[in-house]
Amino acid sequence: MRVIAGSAKGISLSSLNGDRTRPILEKIKGSLFNILANVVPESRVLDMFAGTGSIGIEALSRGAKSCIFVECNKSAIQIIKKNLEATGFRDKSQVLECDVFKIIPYLESNKSEIDIAFAGPPYPLIDESPTRDNLLKLFSNLCDKQIILPDGIMVLQHRKGNVVIPPAACCIELFDSRLYGVTQLSFFKVVGDIY
Repeated sequence: MRVIAGSAKGISLSSLNGDRTRPILEKIKGSLFNILANVVPESRVLDMFAGTGSIGIEALSRGAKSCIFVECNKSAIQIIKKNLEATGFRDKSQVLECDVFKIIPYLESNKSEIDIAFAGPPYPLIDESPTRDNLLKLFSNLCDKQIILPDGIMVLQHRKGNVVIPPAACCIELFDSRLYGVTQLSFFKVVGDIY
């Protein structure tokens, strides 16, 4: 696993032993950042279920201004910090050991402003309807609390075939979806005049 483009291109990233995290495949990561190429530079990124930090670090390498990494696994937190040191991005980052579903109060109290939010939870979590609904609610709350900026984008990585459609009353909408083997990326944006 490595950084594939930008200022840290080619730097190898450490990963966790075992199957506690599922790093995004390089091909998918490259495609994701090709899609987001125009919005990543100078953006503020939120990397939830950060795992090894591969997504947030790729964003920083490609010119993102900052990244907040959210992960609840202690071993993964150490790997993220190690990878940030290896790439020289520690000063542009916050690493939070926290349950993703409890992150809103922290972001709100710190007046965080986010341009791009990425969530790559374990697939079994997304397979279960209640958790999938909670993730959509989390995305919606990021909008409601004005943490995601008006032109912000939210990306959810999930297993192929899980239909992810926000409820009609939600302030986000699905605007794109890409399929890579068993992995799907769903892209959401803010809708309506909530700001």
